[in-house]
Amino acid sequence: MRFLILILLGYGTGLLVMRDQINASTTMPGGVIWLDLLIAILLATAFGIILARRSASGPAVSNMTAAVSTLLMGVTILGVMQVANFSRATPIAALATINAAETQIDRAWDGHYRAIAQIEGTDVGLMVDTGASIVLLRYDDAMRIGIDPAGLEYSIPLTTAGGRSYVAPYMFETIKIGAVVVHNVEGAIAPRGALHSSLLGMSYLEQLTETVIRSDEMILRQ
Repeated sequence: MRFLILILLGYGTGLLVMRDQINASTTMPGGVIWLDLLIAILLATAFGIILARRSASGPAVSNMTAAVSTLLMGVTILGVMQVANFSRATPIAALATINAAETQIDRAWDGHYRAIAQIEGTDVGLMVDTGASIVLLRYDDAMRIGIDPAGLEYSIPLTTAGGRSYVAPYMFETIKIGAVVVHNVEGAIAPRGALHSSLLGMSYLEQLTETVIRSDEMILRQ
């Protein structure tokens, strides 16, 4: 029985001493919380056996009991700290990955960034223009996505390379570029022949988490 006690104490103490080294090499979720529990079980078992033999062993066993109690208390404190650290870290990691979406736009041959967007479910070619405050569609593109020309009121003044013109305000329900989807985007429709390319303006880009230009790539993150 004494030999069993020595084995339990030896294993428990050894694991306790090597705890940090094992923690550095493990990839288990929650770190070494399960190792802490194993150490506690080993020392608690030895402690229980010693208590059972206490009446026959005298003061020497009382000293051993005090030593084991100290070790067991230390393991318990380590275990509580490990659980607390794990519970604080887990929500932070989860928040970092929730609702993540990203799309890459390559620079075109003319130096501009162009994308194929789905506007109200229809593919439309857009040129990214950070100088435009809204999403501005050519008249032909607007007709392709099903906008009723009779409901357009050209009341907003607009100056383009071709001169001064007026555009009709319009609220787009959905604009999707790759995995990035934005709803209720402020925009406008240009009159026939007034615009060479539909523009992706800031009313879309400002609703994203981040827009990054890196070399010949533009990254849209939501």
